[in-house]
Amino acid sequence: MRVTFLFKWVLLLACAAWSWAAWSEPIFYEKHYPSNATAPVPAIVALHSSGGYASITGRVEQFSASGYAVYTPDFFKKHGITSRNRFQTWTVYRTDIEKELTEIVQLMKQDPRIDPQNIFAVGYSNGGYWAAYLAAKGIVNAGVSHYGVWDFPGNADGHPARYFSESSNPVLALIGTADTTQKFVRVSPQVDKTKGLSPVFQTHIYDAGHAWDCSPCQGDYVFNAAVTSDALTRTLDFFKANAKH
Repeated sequence: MRVTFLFKWVLLLACAAWSWAAWSEPIFYEKHYPSNATAPVPAIVALHSSGGYASITGRVEQFSASGYAVYTPDFFKKHGITSRNRFQTWTVYRTDIEKELTEIVQLMKQDPRIDPQNIFAVGYSNGGYWAAYLAAKGIVNAGVSHYGVWDFPGNADGHPARYFSESSNPVLALIGTADTTQKFVRVSPQVDKTKGLSPVFQTHIYDAGHAWDCSPCQGDYVFNAAVTSDALTRTLDFFKANAKH
């Protein structure tokens, strides 16, 4: 009887330990390093759009070629988010994803191949929201939002504008006036609100639509090579301007 009772307790503790380990695992991510890097390098956490994780993988090379390590977390998979229920990213799972992306940055800071003083965020559409979060909360040095989410159905809390304050780190929001997904008329009030909250919040406006850098996209998403090139240059310049030496 005593052995059976002890066995049950051991089994219970083992299950609890396994559950805790599973719960504490970070969300899926991949990491990439610039070739021939011999010293700790600056790093970027690159954040995918509502198209899912595959939408970010093709962007890694442009940053690693510029000397950055790149971490690409998948903040959809764990929560079963897809393009169909994408609004749950900022409603049902917002606080979970905040914690999960913060944890990814902490892992980056512990990576011996990364300079922990120089970590940045870039995000596209959905990911632009999260790049704003990471920089506004001072988790990364600076963030750039490419055609990012500033308004969405049911946005009673006013996020991501509400993340910002006088102590926020710099954010550059790249916005298209012809964007039919994040319509300029709805984005503008949120951007104006953010400008009033953070003195280091900047914007650059393009005559372009949503996903201006998606060459295979169709319909409302029109590829614009000139804007794509300029947006990348502005992003890299912004990171350099906000690097710590």
